[in-house]
Amino acid sequence: MIAAIILAAGASRRMGAPKAELEYRGRTFLQAVLEASAAAGLSPRCAVLRQQHRIPLSDNALRGVIVVRNPDPSSGPIDSAMLGIKAVLNHPVDAVLIWHVDRPNVRVATIQALADRFRDGRPSIVVPACEGRRGHPIVLGREVFPEVLVNPEGGLRAVVRSDPVRVVTVEVDDPAVLEDIDTPEDYERLLRREPSG
Repeated sequence: MIAAIILAAGASRRMGAPKAELEYRGRTFLQAVLEASAAAGLSPRCAVLRQQHRIPLSDNALRGVIVVRNPDPSSGPIDSAMLGIKAVLNHPVDAVLIWHVDRPNVRVATIQALADRFRDGRPSIVVPACEGRRGHPIVLGREVFPEVLVNPEGGLRAVVRSDPVRVVTVEVDDPAVLEDIDTPEDYERLLRREPSG
């Protein structure tokens, strides 16, 4: 079983508004990511939000979703990843897929490819790449959880880079794995690429 942990507790300082609540193709970023992770067969799904943010989802969309509040996400995504992993530890998960909410346009097929590669051989870490460049979301096998839970200096990037031998890269035709929607300009570019209708 592969769980999805959606990191949505960032301050969104450059964006000027909570990214989880931004609209993308008729739903919020958070809902888009949760729906895609469900479509890819990931379970359980955990959303890590800031303490003061409202949940930009309907009750129906939240069905089966573990919601965790991060009271102090100042040290970056690693805090939210720790909280998410702790929230799913009591489930029989073999791995987690860590998905930043500012990548709502990553394709379901990409998530499925990462999950399939993990299931095929159970590597410790699976990362996507597009045109040879590594991106996100990433899959962490259960044996890597302790490294995240000690809040390593350098965060998730340090965990991935600590032992290159255990990292498997999956090449995907999905430029979204390389994109961060961090600023209003990034958001406008994303919306301009949406198919009409």
